[in-house]
Amino acid sequence: MQYIHQTTYGHAGAFHTAKPLFAMQNNHLFEMKNGRPDVKAVYAIRDNKIYSTPLHPNGESPHALYEIKGNHIHTTAFHPNHNPNQHAFEIKSSM
Repeated sequence: MQYIHQTTYGHAGAFHTAKPLFAMQNNHLFEMKNGRPDVKAVYAIRDNKIYSTPLHPNGESPHALYEIKGNHIHTTAFHPNHNPNQHAFEIKSSM
C-alpha cells in the first residue's frame, strides 16, 4: 500500500509530517479516515490517470482529474484547481 500526501504545507515545497490524505492500492485511492483507509474507493487509476468513482461526493468523472508522473500526482485541465506548474500530491510507501 502506498500513501498520498500533500506536497505543500505552509508554503510551496515545504517538508512536512502531515498525515496522508489517501491510500493507494489495487489501482484505487481510498480516503484516510481515523488513520486508516476507508473501505470505499473514491478514485480509480487507469493508465496513470485518476478518475473519480461513483462513490466520490461529486460523482463519477468522465475525464481524468489527476495524472501520476513518477512519485507525484498532478491535476489535469479537467480539475477545477488545475495548476500546470505545480504537483498536488506526493506518493510515499509509508505513512
